[in-house]
Amino acid sequence: MAFSLIRPEEIEGILKRKRGMVIDVREQDAYREQHYPQARNLPYDNIDVWIRRLPRNRVLILYCNYGSTSLMAARRLSNEGYEVYTVIGGMDAIKKLW
Repeated sequence: MAFSLIRPEEIEGILKRKRGMVIDVREQDAYREQHYPQARNLPYDNIDVWIRRLPRNRVLILYCNYGSTSLMAARRLSNEGYEVYTVIGGMDAIKKLW
């Protein structure tokens, strides 16, 4: 299964249409400083621990600071069979909507 790239303004629509879950793959300090509302913090460095604990019946929307780390996480998750979206530009792009 492949993953899809989305713009920050598409997050809400996917959450509503597809029962999505937003995952912040940044470190805890960055998450605490600022994060997308309702996002769960699952740092990429610990992906081997949390990758199989996610619900398979939910769409996953990932973001990091600028988009590169969430791309790596999306690749891993999609290879495990999850439906995954990753936000182009990450938190940097999301902040511009606020």
